Amino acid sequence: MAWSDNIEINSPAYNLAVSDSETIRAVAGPGSGKSFAIKKRILRLLESGVAPDKILAITFTRTAAHDLKVEISSLGIYDAENVHTRTLHSHALKILMRDGVLEQTGRSPRMVIEHEQQPILRDIDRAEFGGVREKKKLLDAYLAAWARLQHDEAGFVQSAIDENFKDDLLAWFSDHQGILVGEVIPIVIDYLRNNPAAEVIGEYDYILVDEFQDLNKSEQEFVKLIRGNSNLVIVGDDDQSIYGFKFAHPQGIQEVDDLFGEYYDVPFDVCRRCPTLVTRMASELISKNPNRTLGVLNPYEQNPEGIVDIVQWPNLDAEMNGLSQFIEDELDKGVLEPSDILILTPRRKIGYRLRDLLLLNEVPVKSYFRESVIDSPEVQRAFSLMNLLANPDDKISLRFLLGFNSPDFRKNQYARLKNLSNERDISIKDVLGQILRGEIPETNLKPIIATYREILADLPNLKNALIENPLDGFYNYFVTNEELEDDFYELDQVYRNIVNEIGTESIEENIDNFNNWFKEVLNKMIETIALPDTPENIDHARIMSLHSSKGLSAKLVILTSMIDSLIPFLPYTLEQNQREPIIQEARRLFYVAITRCKSSDDYDGRLIISSFLSIPGVEALQMGVSANPKNDLRTRTTRFVSDFGRISPRPKRGDELE
Repeated sequence: MAWSDNIEINSPAYNLAVSDSETIRAVAGPGSGKSFAIKKRILRLLESGVAPDKILAITFTRTAAHDLKVEISSLGIYDAENVHTRTLHSHALKILMRDGVLEQTGRSPRMVIEHEQQPILRDIDRAEFGGVREKKKLLDAYLAAWARLQHDEAGFVQSAIDENFKDDLLAWFSDHQGILVGEVIPIVIDYLRNNPAAEVIGEYDYILVDEFQDLNKSEQEFVKLIRGNSNLVIVGDDDQSIYGFKFAHPQGIQEVDDLFGEYYDVPFDVCRRCPTLVTRMASELISKNPNRTLGVLNPYEQNPEGIVDIVQWPNLDAEMNGLSQFIEDELDKGVLEPSDILILTPRRKIGYRLRDLLLLNEVPVKSYFRESVIDSPEVQRAFSLMNLLANPDDKISLRFLLGFNSPDFRKNQYARLKNLSNERDISIKDVLGQILRGEIPETNLKPIIATYREILADLPNLKNALIENPLDGFYNYFVTNEELEDDFYELDQVYRNIVNEIGTESIEENIDNFNNWFKEVLNKMIETIALPDTPENIDHARIMSLHSSKGLSAKLVILTSMIDSLIPFLPYTLEQNQREPIIQEARRLFYVAITRCKSSDDYDGRLIISSFLSIPGVEALQMGVSANPKNDLRTRTTRFVSDFGRISPRPKRGDELE
């Protein structure tokens, strides 16, 4: 297939594919064909004789990188599989591993999962850092390479406190042998700035970067540093920037000239995915945000209008029961498959309630709340215990487990263990062993030693459970009552998917293979949790958060519980000047969610926006919403429905949904 097949001359995709400009910016609205255009550009470059290994495509998710690789490899061009497709963080880590930078700095590639940061925020304990909440802000700023504000320059500390925090943090990681996922970027920026002759700078002739609006300033700086003299394509849309909590810098897509100099602009402003009604509503919604780049998102007029329902139920229970029945009825019509249904919800507990109702009605459904896979304390302990079983000398897992179930993570007792470790020049694990053997007195250490004994008792029991039943052993061992089922659901799904992928033949043939098998399982689990990805090869309805839906689409999209207390979610601790940026980002998130709806040859596409009027105060509090636990909380539909204006269909009662 030639690159020019099935592409309209002078269309945005054509202009992107054919341009020889040194820097290209493509502001691409949702469903506007950017993935098609990226593939066409790579195909044209290959057909024109560019060496495949001189092309680098940076995508936002591992799934997107994998899919692009598969598509390019199937084009029938010799060596096309050698085009490099990676996520930003995997490319940065590859640089550090290849050039030996981590080894030179004494850092370990062992990735630290979010819950394992908790003891760090207790062990690093200078008064100037403040409490745990203030230290978490310092940690987040470090991971954004200190670019807290959009005018800050990435990679440079901003104060003496920043400098001291960085020093203490690096000392902790040196002692415990680990690295944060987001820490890869600050390390590689420091390396590239100080080593301008590094071969990785300008290594590629052509670089394409997708979802540029979701990169923070340090990640954008990383792109600038690796570019060298490469031809560069930047693809993104500030209207779809939804990661402000990760210091995302959507203005970067507007400031391409400041970052990279003059550029050729290719706007993608026609939504080919969505029904025309959804596109017009989405365009009207996002027009309420100021300082945008794209302008009007235009409908693809050949698409059908589609169906949009805005419904409200008396209460949360009515919404869950009503939507469950509606989905069952729609599937019974035989037009839709379960995989055609995407359900988005602002809270995991709401998603689980709907999931359980659908399962009761024998509707194939799975939830994908990967961002909260290790939320509950019991799941956190289970994961760290598994890590310690796979890696008995893992210091980070041991540190978390020793402090588990203690508000301060037993930081004072752990500090005593660390002093004993330093005095004897042995590991903390060896110190604990000597205490258990009576070689060191247990004075002032009884709680942490009792915890260690519990860990030692758990490890062989867990191993036996997994050997006896590799697939179900994890669930059977940790889920000891019904209350834990929801907490463990996401992690159990991750575990099962990986076990099914790897298989169990090696340990069935020889039990001595267990350690290697389990290490492989754990490494894949850590990667999946640290870098959550989108589900593929599905045969079921999907339930997930609005954030997780990025990059997905479905014929029937249902947004549940769209109440104004949850979207936008405005914590009571916010200062007045902090509210508007959060409202604007929540509007962008809502925009992304509704544009997941797609039309097709056999289905026009349908979007349902659902809300309710009341919720028990206790449940509202569990979702972070201020309420009186003794009374029901009165709610209203999200304010963003009003942004649709006259384009919107009339809202109706839930019992009118059919």
